Amino acid sequence: MDFTPVKSVMDDITAWNIPGCDIAIMKDNELVFRYQAGYSDLENKTPMKGDELYYLFSATKPITGAAAVKLMEEGKISPYDEVGKYIPSFNGIKVNIPKADGTFERVAALRPVRIIDLLTMTAGLDYNLSSPELHALMKSTGGRCPTVDVANTLGERGLFFHPGEKFCYSLCLDVMGAVIEVASGERFGDYLRTRFFEPLGMTHTTFNITPELKKQIAPLYIFDNELGKPKIKENGNVFIFGSEFEGGGAGLVSTVDDYIKFTNMLTNLGKSSEGVRVMSEESVNFMRENRITEEHMKMFWGGWKYLRGFGYGCGVRTAVYPELVAGHFSKGEFGWCGAAGAMVIAAPEDGISVYYAQHMQNSFEWVVHPKLRKAVWESFGLT
Repeated sequence: MDFTPVKSVMDDITAWNIPGCDIAIMKDNELVFRYQAGYSDLENKTPMKGDELYYLFSATKPITGAAAVKLMEEGKISPYDEVGKYIPSFNGIKVNIPKADGTFERVAALRPVRIIDLLTMTAGLDYNLSSPELHALMKSTGGRCPTVDVANTLGERGLFFHPGEKFCYSLCLDVMGAVIEVASGERFGDYLRTRFFEPLGMTHTTFNITPELKKQIAPLYIFDNELGKPKIKENGNVFIFGSEFEGGGAGLVSTVDDYIKFTNMLTNLGKSSEGVRVMSEESVNFMRENRITEEHMKMFWGGWKYLRGFGYGCGVRTAVYPELVAGHFSKGEFGWCGAAGAMVIAAPEDGISVYYAQHMQNSFEWVVHPKLRKAVWESFGLT
């Protein structure tokens, strides 16, 4: 193994537009490469150290997807349960059909929203965080926005297409977190802690961002196109919009050393590197199976052109068509990404686990991720 290709990509991108980045790579349960480049704090020229705490943004979604199939494994939910069984506002849910005058006509959904619709982003929700309904909830709860209340508010707001009609990246996994909370009888964060974080030794992964913990989070940047360089993003992670909201879509914070443990568990089809069984093999295979149609895949690729060739499982992309994949393809590979540039790769057939982190929105992931993917497999001599 020679990780010069990976090191070169990371050195190049931090000399370009990315303030700093960090990667952990495992092969057959062994950590084989750990490397940082650039700065965690660009203004103060603080070098990356490898222990930085990051907002995961959408790298939260694979954890929520895993929790959902774990709950299925426990017999507490079924993928075809109606969401209204757990979140009452989804019973008799309406669809907002746009009219020519810019208003909406509310019509009854053609069928109920099911858990599998949430997991595959086909439920009919959107990603609007500034809706009047959510703002009213923030006001009425004094900024707390409890997880189940958020899900009920989204159901009251209604859908924007009929369930199963389209693929639309949205707040589906946030609603899924609320379902897990209700069905398990535990706060969503507690369910994740007892089923995943504690068994895997993930001691720095949490929704509970206390004022003290917030000081430990690495500066979050956003690339300013007008300035042509990164700048500090003052309002942080806007997806964490309530003190009690445990957002299954984008709410966790973590470190690279923590997240690689989760990734490697997925690569091992449910076992930690020490052999602790966290999920059944059947559960992980259910999670990583493509569950969207060819038509849905085209919609998915429209948003992520560099992910052509991938389908979508339960909160994760999953490799389907090798001839279309940019960078490299590993049969059965799955994972996801995050708004600040994170990349998750679990490749069971090759025994390879990758977690890459950076902390800049407008992240250039369509440039960085294919290059890194290719470099990783080159380093193993597998291209």
